[in-house]
Amino acid sequence: MRNQAFAFIKPHAVQSQAIATTLGDIFEDAEVSVSFTRRVTGPELARSGVVDRHFGSVARGAAYDGGSPLETTEEGREAFKRIFNETWDGASGAGRIVGADFARERLKGIGVKELCAEWAALGAVEVGPDVYVAWFKDAERYVVNGFYPAIRDAYLAPDAAVQLMLLDFEMSWRDFHETIIGDERPEASLEESIRGYLYDRAGVLEMLIDPVDNIVHASASPLDALAEKMMWLDEAQWVGDPLLVALAAQTGLGPRALAAWVAGRARDRSVQAMFVDMDTERVAEDLAAMMAR
Repeated sequence: MRNQAFAFIKPHAVQSQAIATTLGDIFEDAEVSVSFTRRVTGPELARSGVVDRHFGSVARGAAYDGGSPLETTEEGREAFKRIFNETWDGASGAGRIVGADFARERLKGIGVKELCAEWAALGAVEVGPDVYVAWFKDAERYVVNGFYPAIRDAYLAPDAAVQLMLLDFEMSWRDFHETIIGDERPEASLEESIRGYLYDRAGVLEMLIDPVDNIVHASASPLDALAEKMMWLDEAQWVGDPLLVALAAQTGLGPRALAAWVAGRARDRSVQAMFVDMDTERVAEDLAAMMAR
C-alpha cells in the first residue's frame, strides 16, 4: 500500500544545493516521490510556535518552572541519587531543579550555545523520558535539557529555514527508514541512505553531521506521520493521509472527526504505544477498536 511520511530538511542543511541534489537522486532511485514541499522561515516558525510543539517533552523539560512535576522513572531517580547524593524529590521540593529556559537567568544571561556546551561537559543524567539534568554549581541548580535552547534558536533564527516535504513510497516503513533516511546516528547508517551517504562526505560538504544535525527529519511511523502533518501542515495536506483513510474505512467517520479524536488522545499511554508500530492497517484496526469501546 502507499505510505506517506512527513519530513523536513533541517536548518543546518537547508541551504546546501549538494544536499538537495543528493536527496533528489536517492528519492528518484528508490521511487520515493515528493508530493508536497514548502520552505518555512525561522520568523514564521517563531510566530507559529510549532518548533516547541514538535520537540514536545524535550521542550517542556527545558521550560520547567517547578510547577507540574516532570515525568521520571524509578531507574532515573536511583541514578540521580547515586550520582548527586541526594534524592530527586528532595532536590525538587527545595526548588533546585529548573528548566534550561529559566536557568539562563541564574547564569547571568549565558548564551544558548555556551549553556549547551557547559551542560554537556558536566555530564547529564537521564531521570525520565526526555528529561536530562546536570548540576550547575554556580547557579546551585540542576538544569533540565540544557541542550534544547540552542536547538530551538537554530530553527528560529532570522536567517533560518526548514524545507517541509511529504514523501510517498510503496516500501515498508522499516525499509524507508533504514535504506532511505538512515539511522539517527549518521555513523551507524547504511551507506546508501541519506544520512550515511552525506556523513561519509561531511568533509567535502564542510559540515558537521551528528545525531542532532543529521540532515533530515522524517516521521517514525504511520501514526507519527499523521500527528506531525496535523502539527505542521494545513488540512489540505493531511486530509488524505493513508492512516486516516484506513481509519475512515474502519469506522465510517470523516477525516476531521477522526483527526480531532487522534489529536485529543495522542498523549494517552495506550495511543503512545502505537507511535512505534509501522503497520498502517494494524494501527488503524487498533485505533478503531479503541474508539468503539
